[in-house]
Amino acid sequence: MNFPQPGILQQQLDNSGGPGVGFTNADCARALAGCSDPTDPNSSLTEAGQLLTDHSNGLSASHELQLTIDKRFSGGFNLRGAYTLAKTIDVQSGFRARSSLQTDPLDPSLDRGLADFDATHRLVISGSWEIPWDKPFRNSHFMRKLTEGWQINGIASFQSGAPFTIFSNDNQSQQASGLDRADVVGKRQTFNARTIQTFTPDPNGINGSCLNGETTGNFYFNPLAYDCANVTEGGGIPLFSFGDSGRNSVRGPGINNVDLSIFKNFKFNERSALEFRTEFFNAFNHTQFLLSGNSSTVFGFTGSFGQVSQARDPRIIQFALKLSF
Repeated sequence: MNFPQPGILQQQLDNSGGPGVGFTNADCARALAGCSDPTDPNSSLTEAGQLLTDHSNGLSASHELQLTIDKRFSGGFNLRGAYTLAKTIDVQSGFRARSSLQTDPLDPSLDRGLADFDATHRLVISGSWEIPWDKPFRNSHFMRKLTEGWQINGIASFQSGAPFTIFSNDNQSQQASGLDRADVVGKRQTFNARTIQTFTPDPNGINGSCLNGETTGNFYFNPLAYDCANVTEGGGIPLFSFGDSGRNSVRGPGINNVDLSIFKNFKFNERSALEFRTEFFNAFNHTQFLLSGNSSTVFGFTGSFGQVSQARDPRIIQFALKLSF
């Protein structure tokens, strides 16, 4: 039996679509080899750059106390109160979200912290009242139609703010992941964002490396408590480190909101009716601050690091008519 020579066998494998097809340098057939010219047997291999992978991985734990109270009163008045005391800890809080990336691929526990959606306290009180304005007018057809069918509803929500991470955006880890954190160098504090404050960096120290000079604004947290620059730029965070402030180590502004609605039902007969409603979202126009993502919590994106620059929706009023027949 005759066997083909090794070189002829390799050529037959290449022509049949086997391993190494189209490559004269076998090393260039490896995934992510990065050959500058795969057809050149002397082509040099280049190192693979940043590799991004998606996989389902992580641990989470949640402990909650839930309490609900319902009470029906006479006169068409109903009331419900629901309270939750909770703490949720994880290493990732979503797929393809910023928190789903591992800061240090060799140490997933570095990302262990409060979940992005954690809320220590949440209290919701809701109620409705079918107002009996028509009782004094039982004998008057016109007045009874005008005063019956009124209903008022309300939902009051109070909730702890969501936690967030202080990022340095200085690439001290040299991973180009955008997940490097600031170092804690002072007292961590949060403030009433309605108050205007001025912070001045310490010219003789690292306090204030997250600020571009003296800054005045509606600060929510103390920017002087963090060091955001690596040692190559005069800061104190060593290269190839990730910063020592924890993931989701600061809690943002909470929710304090009341929604109201008023209904009036006009009954024409047993099959047809007209409903008029007025709805007030954030009825008392209470300002509820928001930290605007990168501009507030990531050093280097804008000059508003540590400041509040956004708020939830102001009072919104809408009217509606619904005809049923």
